[in-house]
Amino acid sequence: MRLLIPFAAAFVLAFALSGAPLPARAAEETVVTDAAPVAPGLHAFDLTAARNGLTYRVDVSVPPVAPPPGGFPVLYLLDGNAFFGIAATSALLLGGSEGPVVVVAIGYPGVAGFDLTRRYLDLTSAVTPEGRTIMGARAPKVPTGGDEAFLDVILNEIRPEVARRFPVNDDRATLFGHSLGGRFVLHAAFTRPDAFRRWVASSPSIWWNDREVLKEEAAFAARTGRPALDLTLVVGGAEQDPEREEAPERAAFRTMARMVDGVRDMHDRLTRLQAGAGRIDLLVVPDEGHISVVPASLGRAVRRAAG
Repeated sequence: MRLLIPFAAAFVLAFALSGAPLPARAAEETVVTDAAPVAPGLHAFDLTAARNGLTYRVDVSVPPVAPPPGGFPVLYLLDGNAFFGIAATSALLLGGSEGPVVVVAIGYPGVAGFDLTRRYLDLTSAVTPEGRTIMGARAPKVPTGGDEAFLDVILNEIRPEVARRFPVNDDRATLFGHSLGGRFVLHAAFTRPDAFRRWVASSPSIWWNDREVLKEEAAFAARTGRPALDLTLVVGGAEQDPEREEAPERAAFRTMARMVDGVRDMHDRLTRLQAGAGRIDLLVVPDEGHISVVPASLGRAVRRAAG
C-alpha cells in the first residue's frame, strides 16, 4: 500500500537548476493505467501524456457525500506528491462548513515529496542567460522550459480523464501551486485566463528569469476584452526576514527575490487593474516562512475552490 506523504517531507525551495528541455519522445497517444487506491475515497492513476511523452501520477480525493447537481467543484494541485495528503485532509475537515471539493494532485510516479528534475522542467520557462546570471550559484542545473507543454497536458489530457472518472464540475475548477508552482499558476492565469475559474498562487517565484512573469502580467493588462481574474495570492510574512547564520549568498538571493514585496505589489496592481471586477485576494500569513506557509495556503485554496 502506498502511503500518503505528510507535508513534513522536506520542501525544496525554488532556487536552482536548469538548462535545455528534458529530452522525451512524445507518445503516439495518451496512455492511462490504474494505480492501487490508498483508502476509501482516495484514488490514483498514472497518465503518460501524448503531448510530452512524460508520465504523471494523479491522486484524487472524492468527498464521502453525493455530488451536487452538475458535479463537485475541483481543486487541482501542482507538486501533488508533496501536497495531496494535507490538501485532501483539509478538504475533508472543511467540507461541512465550506462545501465538498474533489482534490486532484498532479505529481510523479514513485516519488516521495518532490521530483526536482521533473518539477523544474514542468513548472518553468527555459532559463535565460540573464536569469542564470541573476541566480548565480543557484542557477538551475537540470532541464527547464516545459511549462507550456505541461499546461497543455493538464488542460487537454489530465482534466478530461478526471472528468471521465469522477463526478466533477469542470466549470468550477481551481488551480493551486506553490513557489515555482505559484509562478506556473501566474503564467497560466495571465496567458490562458479562461482555463480555470479560480487561481491560487502561493509564495510565487515572481523572481524567476529576471521576473519575466511581470511581462506576462503587463501583456494581460493590455489585452482588449480581458476576462476578470479570480486570483488569490498567498505569502509567508517572514519570507523576506534574515535567517540565523545566513550565508552571504543566501542573503543576496533573499534580497533579490523580494518574496513578500513582490506579492504585495502584484496584488496592488491587479486590484487597480480590475477595479472591482473579478476578485484579487491577498493573504500574508504572519511569522510563516516559505515552507511553513503551505498549510495555510492549502486551507485557503480549498475554501476558494468550494466557493
